[in-house]
Amino acid sequence: MKYLAVAVVLALFFGLSLLKKRGSKFSTRVILGSILGLGVGFIFKGETELVGIFGEIYANLLFALVIPLLLTSVIKVVVSSENLAKLKSLGLKTVGILSLHNVLGSLIGLVLALAFSIGSGANIPLPEAAEAKEVPSFAEAVVGFFPKNVIDDAGNGRVIPIIVFAVLIGLAVLQLIEHGKEEETKPFVAFIDSFSEVINRLIGFVTDFTPYAVLSLIARAVARIDYTAIKPLVFILLLTYLASAIHSFVTTGALLSIFAKVNPVHFFKKHFPVQTIAFTTQSSVGTIPANVANLEEEQGVAEEIASFVAPIGATMGMPGCAGFWPVMTAVLTANVLGLNWGISNYASLVIVALLVSLGTVGVPGTATISTTAVFAAMGLPIEMVVILSPISSLADMGRTATNVTAAASSAVIVAASEGKLDREKYNK
Repeated sequence: MKYLAVAVVLALFFGLSLLKKRGSKFSTRVILGSILGLGVGFIFKGETELVGIFGEIYANLLFALVIPLLLTSVIKVVVSSENLAKLKSLGLKTVGILSLHNVLGSLIGLVLALAFSIGSGANIPLPEAAEAKEVPSFAEAVVGFFPKNVIDDAGNGRVIPIIVFAVLIGLAVLQLIEHGKEEETKPFVAFIDSFSEVINRLIGFVTDFTPYAVLSLIARAVARIDYTAIKPLVFILLLTYLASAIHSFVTTGALLSIFAKVNPVHFFKKHFPVQTIAFTTQSSVGTIPANVANLEEEQGVAEEIASFVAPIGATMGMPGCAGFWPVMTAVLTANVLGLNWGISNYASLVIVALLVSLGTVGVPGTATISTTAVFAAMGLPIEMVVILSPISSLADMGRTATNVTAAASSAVIVAASEGKLDREKYNK
């Protein structure tokens, strides 16, 4: 059956390639790939191990492009900013919008959790011994922002230290220019510009395979779902996807309209393929190349803004993994334990979620580590984080898509505020 599944998928790949030759839109082929993936997953349940290989290769290629993209793009941003004041303005706006996304995501999760009283009357036994990821101290989190071994950071996908390293290189170039050594920096800057062009072309080449990868990854995900394991907690899973939909479209649309003064419908139509990549790969970091390319080529965001905001948004703010998910699971746990939380507790919960999202930037396993930190801060049993892990893995698809959408919309907003948004391209 495993080999039959592969044969069927290869035939479907051929069909998608024919659609491409006939001029079918990229987004249409991505949607079709998603639908076909659902069908393959249901038909070949438990037999998609080999089918998933295609998606894994695609995801690996995207990951491989992340670090080269970050290094070249961030260095270009810093050098092109020409002065520290401009760079500071860009950074503050980015952090501010991403933080706003987190707070709004947390509020959405809180309202839904309270409206449906999730966990009230539920009997969820806590295990006597359960393991949860260790929460880094504030000092450890801050130190972790800075590179110790850039090769190790790159190999383990730690984005923030790489960004900091690239910023430092860019600042060094600026200082050399200010000291009259512009000629000495020209070869290096030219190399960075050239390498950036090559990486961007490679990103375009890889993302062309998105419809095939989506089919493969969705088929594998659907075939692996253990419905008996998630049945007792399926309600919070549904609410998580509802929160994801509300924030991804309603809240984000409102932010784009208010701050960027643009029609959000154009954004969502063009951003859909990137959302699909995030949904299927379940990786905000892995989606960075596709997100940056989409912002530049489709949304009209200037390169220096797209390549700066989107990577930061992959590890900061994160309204899904560090917003509504830890807030909703905290309310569920409080209700299971019969805690009589009031307004002050809920206000503290939203504030803690924001602080945790800033304090766990770049930490692997964002959703789990953020939830663990929130539970620790609110005095809730960490064991519940482990109990919810089967649901968390399924919820991660929606959460990741929400995170990536927040990062992309933040780039559009920052670009508009800096006068770096090509509105004609955006509205096309």
